[in-house]
Amino acid sequence: MMRENASRAVILHQTIADRFGLNSTDIKCLDLARDEPALTAGRLAELTGMSTSAITAVLDRLERRGFVERRRDPADRRKVIVVATGEHVRRNAEVFARLAAEVNALLDDYDEEQLAAFLAIGRRLNAATRTFTAALGSEAPGPGEDSAPS
Repeated sequence: MMRENASRAVILHQTIADRFGLNSTDIKCLDLARDEPALTAGRLAELTGMSTSAITAVLDRLERRGFVERRRDPADRRKVIVVATGEHVRRNAEVFARLAAEVNALLDDYDEEQLAAFLAIGRRLNAATRTFTAALGSEAPGPGEDSAPS
């Protein structure tokens, strides 16, 4: 069930990326820029595991398309932060509002206790996934595994 849900999420995000004329890497980086205030290119590289040069290329593409802006950090003018533009936020909200309506209708079938249990399980699954991802990312590649993404 979890594997199918993860696969469906990947397909959903790729479909959204296609609508915006982006690739899956660019849309995920854009989501991170939308969700994390004061995001720097270096932090984006850390979050994604991508090189800083690859992130620069992603940000160049997103900026050319008008999805992000690079701005000086008002707290430290030496830093540049990446900000998702209002247009992306608006278009993304429109798409996810439709999904939210369907999910909310589905959740109406459950009582408060069931929803609380579902939420607790979801949070624990997210935490387990984050922990596993961090551990996997720090391991040396095994036989037949690439040492760097291509």
